[in-house]
Amino acid sequence: MKKTNQQINKSTNEQINKNSEQSKLKTNMHKYIKNILPILLLIGFTSCSSQQTTMKLQEKPPFTVLSSFSQPWTSGQEGGGGGLNVHMTIQNLNTKKITLKDFYFRGEKTKLEDNSTNNNGLYVARYLKPVEKEIILHNDHKKEAGNEPPKLQPKFPGELKNNEGIISYEEDGKLKYYKLENIIYRFPIYYPSAPPNKQ
Repeated sequence: MKKTNQQINKSTNEQINKNSEQSKLKTNMHKYIKNILPILLLIGFTSCSSQQTTMKLQEKPPFTVLSSFSQPWTSGQEGGGGGLNVHMTIQNLNTKKITLKDFYFRGEKTKLEDNSTNNNGLYVARYLKPVEKEIILHNDHKKEAGNEPPKLQPKFPGELKNNEGIISYEEDGKLKYYKLENIIYRFPIYYPSAPPNKQ
């Protein structure tokens, strides 16, 4: 009978010790969460605010856009595709301090190309319309391997109308954005088809 009581006492003590350790662990976990949670929230808010800062549009850029227009074009050759070019004349640009990067327009993003001759500040953003390819749908997934995956849309640094675009540029190592408004639309260019090869 004594052994049984001793065993009961022993198991009771073990249970009390176990409960005590669990409560200590819970207390420590609560302290840890209370200490770490504000730090995690601070990091989250900081990253959000830094993203908003990088996406902020500049009201007065360190250059002047004198004119801009968009113009679609179509190739005259079969399968040649087409596209849309946005032309702009940019003056007062200090290329030693500022680098023009990309142009965002109608849901797409492309590099801004320097098309200048005699330092006249002509830049162009070229958006190529991909040639439509047949999509293969088949029970055998290996035969669908040639299908191109859909392109992801770039993240836009703001809401844009159909006649607005955004120039991204780098100044002092920081990426900045300027909204270009009232881009004039010009009628499309239809390139003539190539003459057939004479054999």
